[in-house]
Amino acid sequence: MIKRIIPFLSLVIAGILITGMLYLDQFGSKTQSTSDNSYNPPVSFSNDVKFSDDMNGANDTNGLKARGWIPKRGPLHGPIGSTFYFQGNDQVFPAFEGPSTGYLGSNFNATTGSNTIDLWLISPVVNAGPGDTITFYERAPTGSTFPDSMRVHWASNGDSVPGTASWVELGKFKNTTSGSWQERRFVIPTAGATGRFAINYRVAQGGPAGNNSDYVGYDLIRLVGPLTGITPISSNVPDKFNLKQNYPNPFNPETKIQFAVPVSGNVKITVFDITGKNIATLVNQNVNAGSYEINFNASHLSSGAYFYRLETSSFTETKKMLLVK
Repeated sequence: MIKRIIPFLSLVIAGILITGMLYLDQFGSKTQSTSDNSYNPPVSFSNDVKFSDDMNGANDTNGLKARGWIPKRGPLHGPIGSTFYFQGNDQVFPAFEGPSTGYLGSNFNATTGSNTIDLWLISPVVNAGPGDTITFYERAPTGSTFPDSMRVHWASNGDSVPGTASWVELGKFKNTTSGSWQERRFVIPTAGATGRFAINYRVAQGGPAGNNSDYVGYDLIRLVGPLTGITPISSNVPDKFNLKQNYPNPFNPETKIQFAVPVSGNVKITVFDITGKNIATLVNQNVNAGSYEINFNASHLSSGAYFYRLETSSFTETKKMLLVK
């Protein structure tokens, strides 16, 4: 009987030790991460940059506050865990740009047990108008099975208290686990000369014992003026959606893409490589019915085949283009 108990106890103790090692690593991930050392140059879509933080400075609480950020726990947050915001850990994944640890991180240890994570990163005061765009890059560990998620909010009156009626939610999403950084864009609906925006790490059943939190990174956070480079080419309302072949094609390094939308609504045009990796988001905003042309500059890319996709709520089309340098 004793011989049977000893192996069982050994397994239990080993499990406890492994679990303890996981959660003692306050800046680590619940899942094993695949290294991604690629550098992705930022996509420039407006020269009117009203606010920018490349997150290459100190990203602990004191460092964030010194740059005007307001890091807070929201009203839904569970018991306080062992971490809050911290400097990016390049052993989980490296930064989108700049130094390998030059991004902001947070993880499951923001709360205890399996409680809600509700962390708010509230921006410094910004002068924003309708049509300005909040843009940033985010990701979770490669292949993570724990669905982290974020929300983005806007307070035109400059409120700095999370969760009040001043905040308008602009959108929400699950963090990408594809192995690369994902750009997110949100258009501000109302003007605010002393407004603030907030990125909200929001997870139900988070924490070390929860099923829905792992590790997230934020990088290159900006507020820019209205999207530039999208040019109306006809005053007539088209009768159907249409994505035309880019021209010239092959191209080096610039090409033009024309598209038409018969109804107003959100339009997204992305460029990706043959592996499906997102290279650029050229348009992601509300567009009035009409025909348009945009310019794509691929000077930072190597020769090869790429694809571009038009997406709306009711239409999707993809075409191939060839970059030859």
